[in-house]
Amino acid sequence: MDTTLTALVKKLLWGDGLYLIGSIITLLLIGYVVLCFVAWVSDKQRDIISRYYRPKKILNKTEEHFFNLLCQAVPVGCSVFPHVSMRALIETNHWDMWAPFNLKRVDFVICNPSLDIVCVVELEGENEQKRHLRREKMLQNAGVNILRYHLNQEPTVDQIRQDIKSLDSPSL
Repeated sequence: MDTTLTALVKKLLWGDGLYLIGSIITLLLIGYVVLCFVAWVSDKQRDIISRYYRPKKILNKTEEHFFNLLCQAVPVGCSVFPHVSMRALIETNHWDMWAPFNLKRVDFVICNPSLDIVCVVELEGENEQKRHLRREKMLQNAGVNILRYHLNQEPTVDQIRQDIKSLDSPSL
């Protein structure tokens, strides 16, 4: 007496069953070839796209010049970090208020040797004052000191040094 499984195996192996097995193997091979082709096209596409990427400088010439001034002006042991995200500087439990600034950044951050924030330094160009106001309020509410310099009025190293010393920063 044949069980159902034995009957199925006999049907697949004899008569029309060989045709069914051959069809399944053919479909699997076609699927494999299609997947190989898609992978090959994907690699070619990646090669084409990669031609459009190239490294760039972190700072433009004006920012680089100001970065060098800051490095000369900071107290011994302090560090200057360019283009720091707001997310790295402050935190909040109110994500609805945070969302517009989550991906924003500040121009420079000066930190003491323990990497505590001494102050944020912003370079202000033409028509940028309104753009900085809400960000400045957030930083001030978090207790972060802010120094602002206008691009047209370049400060001296001594002036920057004096401005940093005048901050009431416990982290200095």
